[in-house]
Amino acid sequence: MAKFAIFDACGTLVSDAKDVSDYVAESIRNIYGVIVKVDLSRYEGCTAKEIARLVLNEYGIMETEIDPRLDRYMEDLPYSYYNVAWSDRIVVSEGAKTLLDELRENGALLGIATGDSEKVTRMRLRKAGLDSYFAFGSYGEESEDMGEIIGIAAKRAVSGSSLPVYDGIFISGSPKTVKAAKETGIFSIGCMLGRHDASDFQDAKPDLMIKTFREKRQILKTLFK
Repeated sequence: MAKFAIFDACGTLVSDAKDVSDYVAESIRNIYGVIVKVDLSRYEGCTAKEIARLVLNEYGIMETEIDPRLDRYMEDLPYSYYNVAWSDRIVVSEGAKTLLDELRENGALLGIATGDSEKVTRMRLRKAGLDSYFAFGSYGEESEDMGEIIGIAAKRAVSGSSLPVYDGIFISGSPKTVKAAKETGIFSIGCMLGRHDASDFQDAKPDLMIKTFREKRQILKTLFK
């Protein structure tokens, strides 16, 4: 029976070549009518709904005004992302494609678990040439909580099979996201990717740490032991 590997997306497999924070600000303006400045680097590991809530809170918007429009905000994000970033380059993390090839060749089911919008994530993966690798996923439309999103993806990975729910791995370049995964019980791998060092992941306590996806032997050994 196939094992499964779930990946975080933006900031792990791929990254925007330039700062695209303006797309979030544009959707907040479109849906909430508030002009804001957004720096996405401040919110690494947060889900899209979390980011909107945190930004709007900073601008004095009450929860009673935020909640009723969050679903509309998520629907608007792909259009704003297209306006701001569609023509820009996507950077694929070092060794990511080779790792995905080897996992697929070994029969692993591949999925995505990310707090980003599903359509925004698919646009990024499509531009990077990676969209065809993934058979299932869970996205920011489904929950504001990253742990719940990862848990949903894990259940989808084993749907219709006899695999245990957590007979797989989750990989992320974000310490906060790794910590959320650990709390679900899934085997969690932190990948530094040149943006973090081991000390950044200390609180997350990943089951395995790697520097880049070129350390694929460790991942394959872990999954197919």
